[in-house]
Amino acid sequence: MKTAYLLVFDGLSDWEPGLVVAEINKSDEYQVKTVGFNREVVVTMGGISIVPDCTINEISFTDAAILILPGGEMWENDPLNDLVPVVGKFIGLKIPVAAICGPTVFLARHGLVENKSHTSNGSKYLKNLIGEYPGSELYLNQPSVSSNGLITANGIASVEFARDILGELSIYNSETLESWYNFFNTPWLDD
Repeated sequence: MKTAYLLVFDGLSDWEPGLVVAEINKSDEYQVKTVGFNREVVVTMGGISIVPDCTINEISFTDAAILILPGGEMWENDPLNDLVPVVGKFIGLKIPVAAICGPTVFLARHGLVENKSHTSNGSKYLKNLIGEYPGSELYLNQPSVSSNGLITANGIASVEFARDILGELSIYNSETLESWYNFFNTPWLDD
């Protein structure tokens, strides 16, 4: 069974990875494991306590399917240098990395979007926080962008983010994935 690793930390934006981890976990081919900077309990923005299944140094790259990086305030101010080699290894091994909201700052800050189309909470958001960065010319003003194993999304695009991850992992065929996306993205309809 392949593992989808979800980074957990104090102040994690609970709602951003919620849909996708539920769908991944329902699959017979994947399991979700939480990964922390250490094994101490983290408390999400919504007040949920999570004990990480493993640390970033204990990730098994042989069974890794994806690394999911949800948002939270830490991404804007902390360079998170301990995480750079971990994400770099995922990218180097061509194992997908998915980042929504704040971690797009981390990716851009550390040159991890240099050759990939990407998005964030706006190009001005990135430039205000880190200035010019390698790959800034590949920025796309879209809710979610999937480019060669890198999925990025803005903070209000959790449905699009989930769709792109589910597509990357081939959890559903294209017709089922489109139906799933439409179900979560369509406002209430009158019979």
